[in-house]
Amino acid sequence: MDSIRCGECGARYGLRPDGLFQCDGRQAHELAPRDISLDGSDVWAVNVAGTLVIVADPAVTAEWAREALDAYFEDEPGSWCEHDSLRSFLEAVDELLYAARAGLRFPDHS
Repeated sequence: MDSIRCGECGARYGLRPDGLFQCDGRQAHELAPRDISLDGSDVWAVNVAGTLVIVADPAVTAEWAREALDAYFEDEPGSWCEHDSLRSFLEAVDELLYAARAGLRFPDHS
């Protein structure tokens, strides 16, 4: 989980009571949620400390975990492929836990 930092001073952004973000630098630059633009499958969240962070999208990460687990059960026991599939699954679960700690919900597949 990486903090989103101010492009002007490099300080971290924290959540204000009015829903905007403000960096903790000397200039206290503001950032509105609509101005946050991320590439790929990352999403933003606010962690328990109130800091603006980037995490992997839980829906994308859950799919990654499912694919890795499927591959694990299809791989030859004791093979390098089995080891790599397990490593990939554990990385995906770790990313899901980061997202959960930042308050994002796991995807609903009902």
